[in-house]
Amino acid sequence: MRRPDEIIASLRGRFSDSYADWARGGGTWPMRISLRPPAPSERTAHPVRCHEWAADWATYTGPGHVERANLRFPTGTHPMPKTLVLSRPGDVARAHPDDQATWLRCGRRLTELENSFPRAKFHRLVRRITQLDDADYARLVHAANWLTINPTSGLFLRQLPIEGVHTKWLAAHATLVLALLGDESVDESTDEVPLSRKRALHDRLGLCVVPELVQVTVLDPALRAQFAGMRHFAATVEDLNRWPQHPTQVLILENKETAFAITDDYERTVVLHGHGAHVDQYARITWVRQAERVIYWGDIDLPGLQFVSDLRGMGIPAHTVFTDIDTLHHFRRLAVEGAPPQRTATPPHLTTAERELYEHLTAYSAKHGTGLLLEQERLPWEDVYPMLRNFLLERVTTLESAPVLSGVLDTFRK
Repeated sequence: MRRPDEIIASLRGRFSDSYADWARGGGTWPMRISLRPPAPSERTAHPVRCHEWAADWATYTGPGHVERANLRFPTGTHPMPKTLVLSRPGDVARAHPDDQATWLRCGRRLTELENSFPRAKFHRLVRRITQLDDADYARLVHAANWLTINPTSGLFLRQLPIEGVHTKWLAAHATLVLALLGDESVDESTDEVPLSRKRALHDRLGLCVVPELVQVTVLDPALRAQFAGMRHFAATVEDLNRWPQHPTQVLILENKETAFAITDDYERTVVLHGHGAHVDQYARITWVRQAERVIYWGDIDLPGLQFVSDLRGMGIPAHTVFTDIDTLHHFRRLAVEGAPPQRTATPPHLTTAERELYEHLTAYSAKHGTGLLLEQERLPWEDVYPMLRNFLLERVTTLESAPVLSGVLDTFRK
């Protein structure tokens, strides 16, 4: 036998879970909730308790209406509550003042937005729109109105002169704004736009894109002469493609600290570093695609292996160093918790040794509930730099033949 307070709590849970779907026309109505009337054994053994339960429902003032059924007791037949029937979502919302306020706010906002932005595609964002506080909701409407009137302003994102919108607000609420402008490729779980969609965001809003700078370390003195002798600088892909002379060897490092640690010179060699997941930038550089050899050294973790696979998928046949299980095992004491797998399938462009490492890291994540990370800059420089130096001075002809630490670790074990 379910008591009124228990049903009210259940209705609150249903509303919280489902109101966004109901606002989109979902749900089956009327909703019928069994009150679990007393079974024959309960009516025989505890008739007083059954009638007390029925009396509680007789004074029920909550939403919906109670259907009753005549049930046989030892003393005769008596009407007992059987089912609570709710005709529409608003009935469920009336179970609590907070839920009713949420439902009314949801309906009011959706009606306003549908009237103001007929191209809007926000069905998957109903919950987020409803949960915005009044100030952020007003900013959302102002931003979408301004961008509708000015679809190709040519300004930078943070230059937009929209009432009440501070510099970072639009970037943080971009998915909501795009939804009102008719973009349905959004995610209800977050306001953030993935990094891979930043350029698409700017294109959609008719905005200028702040140039993304590639960090460069020039290891060849002759190449440095083209840049007033600068060893370290940052430039756009377009500027880097204008070099009159090109390096023949490119070392790509996931983290910038390792690049600054290399102080020796190497003929016709350039280091690109610090972009992590943005390997697509490297693939757009003409002389990277034309280099005799591209070397990749990143963190030992699942994202690091995904980065190098992505780079190869973009047509850059990179060789990796220090990217195998032996390296991980030897320096295991320096590893920390890392990111879990970001994709369900093994990256397709890995060598045999790299795939073995990836599967080992995936198994570790499945067992421990967290990833494993061995950052490249944590490897003892006095151990790894001599090997890196030898590698930079060698010539490698095939991807699978790229040297890794397995084999050379015997040096440490002696």
